[in-house]
Amino acid sequence: MIHQEEKLLSFQDALNMKDKIEGVGIRGKIRIFELDDEFGNAVLKQERDNLVVLRGRTYALESLFKDPIDPATSGYRVNLNRTIALFKVGSGGADVASSPFEPFKPLYSDEDLAIPVPFVIENPNKHSAEDTANNPSVIESMSESQKKRYYIPSAKSSGVTEYYGKTFEVAPQWVFNKTTNEVYKKITLRIEANELRGHFINELSLVLGEYDSANNLYKDTEIFSRVTFETEPLTSLTKTLLIEYLIYA
Repeated sequence: MIHQEEKLLSFQDALNMKDKIEGVGIRGKIRIFELDDEFGNAVLKQERDNLVVLRGRTYALESLFKDPIDPATSGYRVNLNRTIALFKVGSGGADVASSPFEPFKPLYSDEDLAIPVPFVIENPNKHSAEDTANNPSVIESMSESQKKRYYIPSAKSSGVTEYYGKTFEVAPQWVFNKTTNEVYKKITLRIEANELRGHFINELSLVLGEYDSANNLYKDTEIFSRVTFETEPLTSLTKTLLIEYLIYA
């Protein structure tokens, strides 16, 4: 008689197995390109896998089942009207001083970037100091187009406001192929030469939020994913980065 051994599959076993199965779960990657100033060519700088954090995976299930998780036990905000709408960048993805090209590994429990940095700073006294006067990322007042581009404001003293969220270049695009069993959304992000000047960036997050058109703001923002990468210095006044963010299912 042949004896069959039964084994109870633990949750951790299931997670390990999932990692070995192609095409399972929500995952993603980014490609970072530097744009050539003279000819506009895009040069691939680096490519990295992202981590869809626990909050992002939870929101995916909330949306699929139309069943918000209990905020008392999760600590998460409840709002099923949100979409992946913005992105943030930061300088806490690696030790810039000692090992700028060795990024830290993101954690599933991350709920924000380690050190978020603002895309632009609105400062009515821009010209009162040399460092702000010569920095194109510091602006005296937001134009109408800038008001539709930068979000997640943080008010400081003396009328200064920092903006940590930015919209995408175009609406996220579908890529779908039944033959290859491939489906993902392609999100195009851009860091202009007048943004983030003087910073060293090495982390990025996609951000959930609900747009309030009456007040031109995004409500209930939380990060969906986090990726760390080799440090990109933005000290040059001409450097422009184009980032392709791919979210697979």
